Amino acid sequence: MVTQKKIIVVGGTGYAGSAIVKEAAKRGHSVTSVSRSTPAVTVDGVTYTIGDAMHDDIAVDEADVVVGALSPRGDNAGLLAKTYERLAAQAQQVGARLVLVGGFSCLRREAGGPRMIEAESFPPEVPREVVLEARENMVVLTTLLADTTGLDWLFVSPGMDFSAWMPGEDLGRYRVGGDVALFDEQGKSAISGIDYARAVLDEIEKPTVRRAQIGVAY
Repeated sequence: MVTQKKIIVVGGTGYAGSAIVKEAAKRGHSVTSVSRSTPAVTVDGVTYTIGDAMHDDIAVDEADVVVGALSPRGDNAGLLAKTYERLAAQAQQVGARLVLVGGFSCLRREAGGPRMIEAESFPPEVPREVVLEARENMVVLTTLLADTTGLDWLFVSPGMDFSAWMPGEDLGRYRVGGDVALFDEQGKSAISGIDYARAVLDEIEKPTVRRAQIGVAY
């Protein structure tokens, strides 16, 4: 039997965050979504709180799990690492697990190789804000890997095709790897929002790794 948890999703109305909120509520967990605005369509049983995590502290008291699903774009650019440092400190203080939505470019192409953000130049057609977001995610991961506080953290990198612009299909399955990117037989790396959320919730309910990065794709 799965123990029901109090889960706070910071950035709970974004692409990844909203999928995680929906899946967590479906499984009967106590879910609070924190974002700068309330969505037009809400999920039954979810508590929606207005808050700007990039600039203010977010209350995480009594949380079992704090999920970070923030995007450092627009006026939030450059703030992700410091924001997650604050969330990490708060999670550590209350004994909560910190689960962060990571970036594909933080994965490696092969075991022991460089991470993609470190080894490759982005094609010119990739928007500048996407490149900057990838670099910020790498700073976040580097900080977590260097952590000495004992914080219980998990950094979950999705496949390359993962966004509101390419939402994918609900296939009801996924694969989990370590810090090496997963590709299918056609050389594609992708995961839909809902299947990514299932992977996150499965790991929250029955942890298989701690203080580590994992990759999720088909």
